[in-house]
Amino acid sequence: MRILQAWSAAIVGLTTLSAFAQTATVELDHTAYLPGEAIVADFTGGPGNKKDWIGVYPEGVTPGSQGSTIWRYVDGTTSGNIGLAEGSVRFPNGLDFAGPWTAFLLVNDGYGIGTQVTFTVLESTSPIVRRDKKSYVPGEAISITFTNGPANSKDWIGVYPEGVTPGAVSSTIWSYVDGTESGNAGLASGTIQFTSGLNATGRYVAYLLSNDGYDVLASEPILVKAAVNAAPRVIGIDPADGSTNGTPTLRFSATVLPGSGQVTGATVQLLVNGAAVTPTVDVQTDRSVVRYDGSTLLTAGSTHALRLIAGNTTGLKVTNDVSYVVGSYSNLVLPAPIHLENFDAVAEGSLPVGWTAKSYSEALNEDIDFGNLDSAAYKGWTVVEASRFTGTFQTYSNPETSAGEANDYQRVLRVGPRIIANGAPVTQLASGRFLFGNSGYRRGQSQVMFIETADFNLAGKNNVHVGYNALWEQNQDSIGAVEYSIDGGTSWLPVVYYLAGGDIVKNEAGEVDAEATFTAPLGDVARYIDESGAEQGGFYGAFIGAPVTSALAPYIEARTDDSATDGKRIEVRRLPAADGQSRVRLRFAHAGTDSWYFGLDNVGFYSIASAPAEQPVIRVTREGSGLRLTWPASATGFVLEQRAEVATGGWSAVAGVSGNSALVPVSGDRQWFRLRQP
Repeated sequence: MRILQAWSAAIVGLTTLSAFAQTATVELDHTAYLPGEAIVADFTGGPGNKKDWIGVYPEGVTPGSQGSTIWRYVDGTTSGNIGLAEGSVRFPNGLDFAGPWTAFLLVNDGYGIGTQVTFTVLESTSPIVRRDKKSYVPGEAISITFTNGPANSKDWIGVYPEGVTPGAVSSTIWSYVDGTESGNAGLASGTIQFTSGLNATGRYVAYLLSNDGYDVLASEPILVKAAVNAAPRVIGIDPADGSTNGTPTLRFSATVLPGSGQVTGATVQLLVNGAAVTPTVDVQTDRSVVRYDGSTLLTAGSTHALRLIAGNTTGLKVTNDVSYVVGSYSNLVLPAPIHLENFDAVAEGSLPVGWTAKSYSEALNEDIDFGNLDSAAYKGWTVVEASRFTGTFQTYSNPETSAGEANDYQRVLRVGPRIIANGAPVTQLASGRFLFGNSGYRRGQSQVMFIETADFNLAGKNNVHVGYNALWEQNQDSIGAVEYSIDGGTSWLPVVYYLAGGDIVKNEAGEVDAEATFTAPLGDVARYIDESGAEQGGFYGAFIGAPVTSALAPYIEARTDDSATDGKRIEVRRLPAADGQSRVRLRFAHAGTDSWYFGLDNVGFYSIASAPAEQPVIRVTREGSGLRLTWPASATGFVLEQRAEVATGGWSAVAGVSGNSALVPVSGDRQWFRLRQP
């Protein structure tokens, strides 16, 4: 799961590049971290573009020369919805590799450096020191926590002014690790309370020092500043004021800096259209995050008013008002299925009766351990309990898996906000048990797996569609394939192929070149050894059953790289050749190299007189100096139209549309596009 910085956009206004109006800064919450520990980057003085971003690279690596190791846009997302000149970005899973690193503030989806800061990731067993707050006022109690110390009774915590070497002068405040000034017990970890704090303003450093000496084991900066009577400040609200593409149900979040007090649940009010609701308030060391997720389905095009009143414990308040419009969305309505497999009656580790699977994945750990993503339990397709993905996993068979990695597969059950079925938001795509094919957090050359269903009798059935809940997460080198057969698996027909957008080859007219896409050799694509001992793979066509011809172009669809929600969908696809057939089966394939996962639930066949009432979604990628707009090939009879502003002016047809794709130039600060059926 190599993470590369990716460009993405929604159909909203696109802002132009802004210059830095002032000196930009990036400051981290600590100077050193343990593997997997959350990293928080505060930034100020940015240009304020939606696509400004924080990228973290190994020390010495220039942004753009290779992909960032971790990254987020300045609004904390991987989609870039809100432009912020100042704010905070949190990397909850931190970094897994020890060494020196650099965090950059980068401009507008490019690699122009606004500012940078260096830091260190330590070995998991290294000593580390932590203060309980980012800053203090004179005389305020200071709590210092230490971890991984050598446990000598005379190890001690000493606080010195910044720039002073321990031992050169006496420490300003100090204590042995047992909290005394006599040193009676050796502790490897613990917390020291300096109840009287520090009297003078300035910058200090807290050191963990060894055995009554001055050997520095770990350090942490401390800031003491004059008390101020400051109100809270809001540095980010989503949805943004004036936004016109709000989610079908209200999803609100804001980050509030506490000022001179503390922002808590008791000091926050949130009004939705004048009515009070109860948000959650996550109180962190130097900020509070306010969130509210509504369950009411809102009317597309309706306008809503939000008011956030955030107070702190000193009684000071800040008020922020937001007005936004709900964007368009579709309500998927399906009839009763002809056949449905929800996997709940299938034992974990098994497959439904009549289904056959084949795996070419390496399994360096032959144990059957559903708590270890690297074990043979996940060598190929298998039915697994969905509840496992609310907890933790061992990764790479490492018994010391970091917290960040252990929790990472909770992303499997994540669902985007725009999936509406039968008039209600879909909050889960997998429940009970579901079918799962894993590539991520596994050792070995590649993970390659295929599964075929039993044959289904659809004799006498017309307008046949397949439906399934897709839990797919794209990686830049992985492929997900869905195909069907009407002759018991002798030959295969296309349903859909999931690929990273950058690997989909286009011709000069901007149309998908299926033959080039499926036959181009790529160094990072999965390879495997077949039953005859020959190496296969290295190109995407090696993993599909249908003949590679230009006719496959409409079935190739891009999915956003490393997005935990873009590939989470209820898929409904027409199977035109399946009407009236008695031997219809499905084939699912997944191939990658440590490349996320493919989950399936509620796999069924439907007879639908007309396509479900689901509007096609326009997807945008940057191509050269323009934008490539695409929509599903199944969406026929639509006209692509544009205008400069969403609420003013008439719509005009977009020139140069070819099939389900158009390349448009970027014009002005923003552009709006829609698909319309005449």
